Amino acid sequence: MNGHMKGLLIVVFAICALVLNVTIIDEMVMPDPCYYHNHEMSILLGLFYSSSSASGGHPEINLFNVLFTLTTGGFMGFLVYSFLGKKSD
Repeated sequence: MNGHMKGLLIVVFAICALVLNVTIIDEMVMPDPCYYHNHEMSILLGLFYSSSSASGGHPEINLFNVLFTLTTGGFMGFLVYSFLGKKSD
């Protein structure tokens, strides 16, 4: 497999991971965002979500969450590329 396939798999997996994070994982982690009007977020949630007055006090995905998700998805795409490359040998 060539380098173009490697880049394509990395980008596709990164985008799919971001879409999965925003649509499904976010809903599983934050089923009731209004809960955090009167309660503090844990340290782990605070790492991946931020809460500002602009969002009405509702937790929203922060930049670290996006970068972590894209990096993880891209790494998974690279692993798939490596696995498919070894299988074709």
